[in-house]
Amino acid sequence: MPDQNESGHRLAGRLYATMRVLKFLTKPSGARPVADEELSGQDSPSERIRALELDLFKDLVATVQKGRHAKAAGEVFRAIPALVPRQSVAFEKNLGVHGLAEFNAGYRAQLAEFKETFPELVE
Repeated sequence: MPDQNESGHRLAGRLYATMRVLKFLTKPSGARPVADEELSGQDSPSERIRALELDLFKDLVATVQKGRHAKAAGEVFRAIPALVPRQSVAFEKNLGVHGLAEFNAGYRAQLAEFKETFPELVE
């Protein structure tokens, strides 16, 4: 669960991790999210999230109907609203050294929480 005082960049990292887990839930033949993946250079959080090509409705329905990780899917979806940063700057390119470190720390923290609850979803 995110801390109420987490920066927008850290929340963006948590959101990206959550979306990566969701992508794996809906397409389990793909690679599981890994904690050592990091945003770098010219990457932007919004581009990374869009690149996952999630269709939330279709993906949720398919996951539940096929009985794959239905409990995990519910947990992941419930986590999303608390992870959306209030500042749009958290999704921009060129986060700077501090913003990039915050994003990556949030990503790792969120994956660690999911790994504790659902170890089969995260490497």
